[in-house]
Amino acid sequence: MDRRTVLSTAAAAPAALWASASQAATRGADKSPAAKPSASGLVVQAVQLPAWSSDGRNRQALLPGAVVQAPQEVETAAGGALVLQLPDQSVIRIGESSRLALQQLQSQIDQGQTQLQSELKLYGGMFRYATAAVSKVLGERRINLALRTATVGIRGTDFWCMTDEAHDAACIFEGRVDLATRDQGPLVLDQPTAFWARFFDKPVQPVGQATPKQLNTFLSSTELKPGTGILVPEGSWGLTLAASSEKEAQALAADLGRQGFPAVVLPNRRQVQIRQLASRRDAQAVLDKITALPDMKGRVQAV
Repeated sequence: MDRRTVLSTAAAAPAALWASASQAATRGADKSPAAKPSASGLVVQAVQLPAWSSDGRNRQALLPGAVVQAPQEVETAAGGALVLQLPDQSVIRIGESSRLALQQLQSQIDQGQTQLQSELKLYGGMFRYATAAVSKVLGERRINLALRTATVGIRGTDFWCMTDEAHDAACIFEGRVDLATRDQGPLVLDQPTAFWARFFDKPVQPVGQATPKQLNTFLSSTELKPGTGILVPEGSWGLTLAASSEKEAQALAADLGRQGFPAVVLPNRRQVQIRQLASRRDAQAVLDKITALPDMKGRVQAV
């Protein structure tokens, strides 16, 4: 390893950022697999930390290459985001402070075409779906996404939606989505920038058109932001944290995992690493996020 920048050498848990000369050196013996489509789940393509998956019993920090299977959920904290790939290569993006449940997923290939059925539920946050170019021609999909007051029928398109305690909303960029709404019956969004919103404390409003400012907000809400803590399959940067003992290293890795940061204990048993970071800025951003956590005060320190 080529340790480019040492951030602390005398703290309770010294930290160093490093860049590996090769992908293999970065990941070591327990490297994560490169992200590939899976017939049985959503493949994590990229992670903006912190983010988790959960099966209702166990919650673990996400890494690129991880497979989320039904029935599982994914969740991002403030500043987090996810890029997920479906078996037909279409892509789901989730913004910060979002929670998405994969309730059902069935996929099969018939005469070269991927046939996909899925049930999703967005409990909160921002969501974008985009059909892959190849799956537009060689795929068939029936995906339903439940919001608080509507279900979005996705058949092949590029659209954005969100839900929170105040309202549901959806906007189409390309293609068409069908909305089965609780208060307005069936609706169709089939014109670019068509926009629907249902504010729970206000009368229903007809479908309208999103403004350029709104479109920019929608698009940016689910995009990864470089230099904010992004993990990618080929990421060659990492963050190393030193602990005072093997027990402290194990505790530190476990605590970071619960906070949405995928950490592993190294063979020397006194160091913890977070790997696959896209750049030095991303590694620095993760260190900044970690040192800001209340549970990390006095344990991780940068100077």
